[in-house]
Amino acid sequence: MSLVKKAVFGTSWTAGSMVVQVVVQLLRLSILTRFLSKTDFGLVAIVTLVLGFTHIFTDLGISTVLFSRNDITKKEYSSLYWVSFLSGVFLYLLLLLFTPLIAGFYDLNELRSLIPVMGLDLIIATAGRQFKVFKQKELRFKEIAIIEIIAALVSLGLAVYLAANNYGVYSLVYSTILNSLLSSTLLILTSIQSHPISFYLNIKENKSLYKVGLYQTGAQILDFVSSQLDIIIIGKIMGPADLGVYNLIKQLVLRPYSLLNPIIQNVGIPILVKLRNDAREFNALFLRLLKAVGFISFPVYALIALFAQEVLLILYGKSYVTAALPLQVLCIWGGVMSLLGSASILVIVTGKTNLGFNWTIFRVITNPVFVMIGGIWGVLGISVGQAICIVSFLFLYWFFFIKRVVNISLKSYSSSFLSLLAITCLAFIAGIFIKMMAGNWMNEYVADTIVLFVFGLIYLGLNKSFLQESYSLFAARSGNTK
Repeated sequence: MSLVKKAVFGTSWTAGSMVVQVVVQLLRLSILTRFLSKTDFGLVAIVTLVLGFTHIFTDLGISTVLFSRNDITKKEYSSLYWVSFLSGVFLYLLLLLFTPLIAGFYDLNELRSLIPVMGLDLIIATAGRQFKVFKQKELRFKEIAIIEIIAALVSLGLAVYLAANNYGVYSLVYSTILNSLLSSTLLILTSIQSHPISFYLNIKENKSLYKVGLYQTGAQILDFVSSQLDIIIIGKIMGPADLGVYNLIKQLVLRPYSLLNPIIQNVGIPILVKLRNDAREFNALFLRLLKAVGFISFPVYALIALFAQEVLLILYGKSYVTAALPLQVLCIWGGVMSLLGSASILVIVTGKTNLGFNWTIFRVITNPVFVMIGGIWGVLGISVGQAICIVSFLFLYWFFFIKRVVNISLKSYSSSFLSLLAITCLAFIAGIFIKMMAGNWMNEYVADTIVLFVFGLIYLGLNKSFLQESYSLFAARSGNTK
């Protein structure tokens, strides 16, 4: 199978898996909001925050090393595996030690029992991570997709069962652990023969490999602190109930991003790696990826913002409808985040983790300013601060990173998304106008249907040339690979 056909095949399976996972996650949250309190979701948000930070140290940038090296030996990847796994065990023990301090910081005794239980995910997820990277490098996306779908569906069933039987917040905790356990177990069972791990550990021998990984790890640590500062502030100042509401709408906004970004990462990275020696093809494919992400993500976020109240009512219930305005503002953050998340694959593909680290330092310095100032006005203020900050990063990322790594001009970079953004804004304004005018004299469902139709007509109609170009390019590439 040719590289292009593998990419298309991989994209379809990866996309299918991501769609199933996003739907399952939304179903899980939608069902559990009927059983659990806002405080429960706030507690889980804090635990997830703590685990997310510790997960960074279990990888140590090893995934980046495995992607960037095509000549890695069995001894080298075996040693990397055991370093990563033992790091997971060590960090879990360290987490147990710091649990009382974390619970004291947030003044929530419930964390004393939640963190040790959910912390087991550190060890479980680490055990299977490297095997997933092997599958990604070999473009075995079908196997990854099937494994992830099975884990998502089974964990959903457990979450609903436990919630219905009054397990409370632990229905979220146990279902998360089961998801990781199933994923890691199946990844190991389906990869251990092709990539056997020997009992070999030599830290000094792999010293050169860690240099690339350490830059990536440092960038991930700083990036995590920057991206989760809103959760830290709300959890400490406003309490778990407000945090629960904010985290739910933030997770909702992240769903489209979490659907698109893994597809770009899983499929785009291996293809771009193979094109590193062809600058023209490399740059062209990178810009097409950005445009494709914008074409999909911009209208999705615009529609979520248009129907914010309806979405919250359906997914979370009446008590969450008051969060409609923060949700609408965060949609701006989500749309730009999708672009920046896709652009960040250059760090992994080129191995320029030192530049990525410098960019992340800049983000860590500037982002807290917006969050802290916005925090004065509560959840809405933080949402506005996040939106303003991410928009400013859109062009600064080109200056700090893209132009130094690949020969792409600001004009080429911005043209990949600005026209799409303008068309999306036009369709959004038309939708708002129709909702305002029709809402007074027309049935709500009829009005919403008209809004959807007009939005789609404007967006697809004005993007007709892009659709035709994409189809022609795909047809030409497919024909050339037969």
